[in-house]
Amino acid sequence: MLDSVDGAMFVVFAPEIRESLGISTAAIGVVGALTGLMVAVAALPLGLLGDRRRRTSIAGVATLVWAVAAGVLGLVQNLWQAVAVRVVAGIGKANEGPIQSSLLVDAYPPEVRGRVLGLHRGGQPLGIVAGPLLAAAFAAVIPEEHEPWRWAFAFLAVPAVLLGLAALRLPEPARAHSTATPRGALKDLRKIPTLVGVVVALGAFGVSVTTVPIYLNVILEEQLGQGAAARGLIMSVCAAGGLLGAVLGGVSSDRLFRRSPQACLHLAAGALSVLGIGFAAQAYTTDVTTYVVIGAVVQAMTFAGIVPLSLVVASVTPAEFRATAFGLVGVFTAAVGGLGGAVVSGVAEKLWGVQAAVALVAPVASVVAGLVLVCTARHVPGDIARVVR
Repeated sequence: MLDSVDGAMFVVFAPEIRESLGISTAAIGVVGALTGLMVAVAALPLGLLGDRRRRTSIAGVATLVWAVAAGVLGLVQNLWQAVAVRVVAGIGKANEGPIQSSLLVDAYPPEVRGRVLGLHRGGQPLGIVAGPLLAAAFAAVIPEEHEPWRWAFAFLAVPAVLLGLAALRLPEPARAHSTATPRGALKDLRKIPTLVGVVVALGAFGVSVTTVPIYLNVILEEQLGQGAAARGLIMSVCAAGGLLGAVLGGVSSDRLFRRSPQACLHLAAGALSVLGIGFAAQAYTTDVTTYVVIGAVVQAMTFAGIVPLSLVVASVTPAEFRATAFGLVGVFTAAVGGLGGAVVSGVAEKLWGVQAAVALVAPVASVVAGLVLVCTARHVPGDIARVVR
């Protein structure tokens, strides 16, 4: 949840950070994407390490790293300092996918994994709800001349440090350990068609989900006249839909998976496609109410689709390679999607403006992701059977 609070506050305060540091919209978009990029860079090494070492210790240390980086962000004075701090934060955040997800899969039996992963994934929209509210509270309490965004990130570091220390004391579930070399592990994972399809799809999906929300907040400020406090409230209401979607996805995914594992990918395909189309619609809304309604609906559908997608990844991957598999998912979502999205969106924004950039980039990327998942679904039964054997 706190991972998401950090990201959500950065999105809300992006216009203020941009003005405080004297940088362009494209530059703040790149800074925002850098955290996701470093999540990608560090996710795979952490996954490989997690398949061999105590994962609860890795989770605790990584959380402490990004907690300190969150606090230091409140002290930066220029673009390059902000870049350095967000790079470090991204490295710490990278444990969420490969380490936490594989921990939960190993700690619970297969028949309840969908619900467990749903509860875990629910922390993300919960953080997106709480983050803007926290940002709005600091914007309302701290005078604008004292730059509320700096105080907000310093405050966030305190609970993050406490939870990082607590994670160090968690027990490690019993599981198989990998004895393969990193190259051997990756070679084995490349032989799983379902996993290959999922990571390619999430690479395309990441183009729209990483940078576009920052551009949408700029639109809220420049086109709809919403200040930081109002933007925080709007983002929270939209994210409440995501929280509901994660809960529903967790409750239903175990039953859906037992009936048809392929249906899990079909659900995810439709959900990811809807998000990009919804982003495009939000970019051209003329009132805040319509913006919020569209945002809540697309967030709900997206998180309802992400949970069964994670269940499929866990089911087609051998236990000794699960952390690495979840690391690969993060690599493609954040590196291919995040950095690619920042570059493509930045070019489109320069050529046609912020609204047109969102309307072009988000739907195309999301629909491509959905089509890849639909084509991948036929491989799921064979890959599950191979893991069982």
